Amino acid sequence: MPGFTMQGTGDAGRTETPAQVLDGIRREAAARLLPLLGETLRVERARLEIERQDITHDVRADDAIAEDLTGLSVLGSELIRHEQRWQKALADVFAAWPAPPVARTVDQFSLVSDDQLQAQLIGQPVSEALDRRFESVRDIIDRRLYSVSASMGYRQRPANPLAARFIVECFLQAFDAQDCSRRLRSALLRRHETLLERQLGALYAWCNTRLGEAGYSLAGDSDHSALVSSLGMPAETARGHSWDSGTALPAGAPGWQTGGPLTAPRADRLVDAPRGNLLRRHARTLRDARRAELDAASRSFRPEEFQAALSLLQAERSLPLPDAAHGVRIREGLYRVAGGLGIDRRQVAFAPEQDDAISLIGALFDLLAARHLLLPDARERLALLTLPYLHLALDDPRLFETSSPPSMQLLSLLLELWDGADPSDPASAELQALAERASAAVIDGAHGDGRVFPAQLAQIDAVLGQQRRRAEAVERRTWQALRGRERLDAARRQAASDVARRLQDQPVLPAVAAFIDGEWRQALVQAWLREGATSDRYREMLSLGDELVEVDGLAAGSGGSAIADRLLGILPALRECCVQCGVDETATDAQLAGLVAEHASPTPRTIHAPTPLNGDEAPIEPEAPRVAASFPDIELAEGQRFVQPSAAGPARVLRLAWRSALTGGCLLVNAAGAKELLLSPAALRAWVADGRLQPRSLGGAAAVALHDMAERARGG
Repeated sequence: MPGFTMQGTGDAGRTETPAQVLDGIRREAAARLLPLLGETLRVERARLEIERQDITHDVRADDAIAEDLTGLSVLGSELIRHEQRWQKALADVFAAWPAPPVARTVDQFSLVSDDQLQAQLIGQPVSEALDRRFESVRDIIDRRLYSVSASMGYRQRPANPLAARFIVECFLQAFDAQDCSRRLRSALLRRHETLLERQLGALYAWCNTRLGEAGYSLAGDSDHSALVSSLGMPAETARGHSWDSGTALPAGAPGWQTGGPLTAPRADRLVDAPRGNLLRRHARTLRDARRAELDAASRSFRPEEFQAALSLLQAERSLPLPDAAHGVRIREGLYRVAGGLGIDRRQVAFAPEQDDAISLIGALFDLLAARHLLLPDARERLALLTLPYLHLALDDPRLFETSSPPSMQLLSLLLELWDGADPSDPASAELQALAERASAAVIDGAHGDGRVFPAQLAQIDAVLGQQRRRAEAVERRTWQALRGRERLDAARRQAASDVARRLQDQPVLPAVAAFIDGEWRQALVQAWLREGATSDRYREMLSLGDELVEVDGLAAGSGGSAIADRLLGILPALRECCVQCGVDETATDAQLAGLVAEHASPTPRTIHAPTPLNGDEAPIEPEAPRVAASFPDIELAEGQRFVQPSAAGPARVLRLAWRSALTGGCLLVNAAGAKELLLSPAALRAWVADGRLQPRSLGGAAAVALHDMAERARGG
């Protein structure tokens, strides 16, 4: 296996083989992820013990929890054996690299075992969710692994040994179907998924840094020919291999840049970047407005001149014309710095690819600034970010694609932190400081160093993670209380309606009226809450009330032994109704005896007025809208962010934490998870229509802005 001289920021005199680099990655992954097995067992045990304390009068649920706790005790006593299994599974993944590991050899006629089927059913959703969560940062590692694979002489696309599907498979092999029940295994995997979400980002960032320090550069989609020449293969032979959707290129191979930044994507590079190509074509059409300026110049900026001016301008940390559009500020700043280098702006113009990149970045940042409520400091810091992102636009042809690279994810996250900030609020001030550090790291970073974006993403996620968990706990308690109150109110309203229908304009005995408006009404509420208004139990309770009212009506007409028999026939159901409502046995006997006595004696019947719902039982109504107009058709989804501006003070950032399935009410909470507003969908849309709430996109500010720019380019 050929050696590989490190060309990154590591030790220049040290030589490592690719196998040594990969073994170091395996050991680091084991050191970070192996302790999560024991932590998974501990977290699940704590959850089960809390759940067990909350269970009342549910024998089956209690038995299931007891069984799972016993299973956890057995797993904990043999934790070392399970950790050894996990380590072997991870070693198998790395041993098979660059191909995926083959756990078992099966043919087309082999039967799938229960363990394989169960692992696929419970593992696939988890691995797919983790893959989506870390797609961008993992893609960077994939591109470096292409270079590692090529340096080893392999011609197939390599599998990422740290991909979520392999990590999940290692966990499922450590705890197989014979070790625990399917229920417990699924629960453990869910706990493990939560722990992995906290660890994989940092692990991926470390892995990317390690590969970069070892000299393995990012391989792009257009390095096929260079790969061929570096391996000494005929081009026709190489085309027959499985590098169809991307190529790998060893660092230092012909045509591969390991150091300095690129100035622009070459026109002859065939890059699969449909949205970026669309936006660049549209930017070219806008050049006609400045045709006179371009034609007056005798030459274009040379790439090295442009990069020197861009680096100097970024180092100044200042852009001219604070009130102008971002594209104008970038151009004026570059011309100013170029003048200091002896370049006369009247004699030089931006090259077409440079001009297109400035137009695109300027338009993107104009749109982002217009769509967010930013303080002056944040607005200026956003403007300074145009410079490193201008370099990215020239360096990375796929920057504007829908895959949303880490740089665009970080930009969206910074805008979320800056948006609607309140400098007088300590929590908001802390987030502003966090955003300032992250943006400063990007602005001060070296051109071409893509590691800064996933690294800052990981740092922000680490800080925000604890705040999110605290806020989510407060939110959960709030909306659970609201949901319980709404369900109780709905049950009471339904029961009151059923009582009114049976007593309205119907003379009944006082004992019958008291029972219908008392115990029977409570029994209806309980049946609604436990099983719903369409359940058999609820219908049985309705039938009982109808039977009692019918018996009373017959007794008022004729009486006789038949009526007594029917009354005696429903007494057991009436008794059960009283017991269900918590009436003790003595009071139940006295109430039923009084009911029978009133039927036996000539007691006068009257029309009973049902007990009205009191103030405490009235339903929670969302605040009514102050305007009634055609409301904007905005998406109302849980997690949606809103900014509430204020003319008298700082803005507030609110989040749609919960939508009621019964009333449609929308619960808006603040950053701490506390309730701020409870609005109906119509009221929420009305507040958006009159500007009291400004909605924010769910898909990330940068991604949504690029989508809108592409739609305009298609239409224009």
